[in-house]
Amino acid sequence: MRRAQSSMILIIVVIMMFVGIVVFLLSLAGTVGRDEFTPLYVDNLLLSVMRTDTGYTDSRCKLVSDLVFCAYYTPEWVCGEGAVTCYDLANSTITSYMKTFANKTLNLRYLFTVTTTFVTRNNEGEQISLDIGEPDLKKPRTGSMKAVSYPLVISKVIGSNQYTLKMQLIVAKR
Repeated sequence: MRRAQSSMILIIVVIMMFVGIVVFLLSLAGTVGRDEFTPLYVDNLLLSVMRTDTGYTDSRCKLVSDLVFCAYYTPEWVCGEGAVTCYDLANSTITSYMKTFANKTLNLRYLFTVTTTFVTRNNEGEQISLDIGEPDLKKPRTGSMKAVSYPLVISKVIGSNQYTLKMQLIVAKR
């Protein structure tokens, strides 16, 4: 009889411990709110697009990130035998991915921008950048939702020189 009672108490203690662990873990688990979801989505979209294979075998045009690098530093480089320049291919590839994104989430505009990690300026004093999308999204906005991805920094060594680019994706409601 005592053996049965002690076994029953042991089972109850184990169940209580299990319930306590479940309650503790559920209290730690939180849902991602709408304000937190959009920047997370924009960051993941940027990473996904940059890692996508373009279908070209040329090392400058293989991945979208390679293509963007080529479009920034050597925009006239021809990818493959199709006589398409890096800049034109980067523009059309990123535009098609962003259109796919826009079809899934209506009423959103985008700007994909690429700059060097150090500030370079043209003759007019403006920062040199490669912009694909709607350039007016660079200007500060008030009142409507605007999400900016964390900068994605990519470095490449070409010859004996190292080149570094900073890429960002800006998304806003129409």
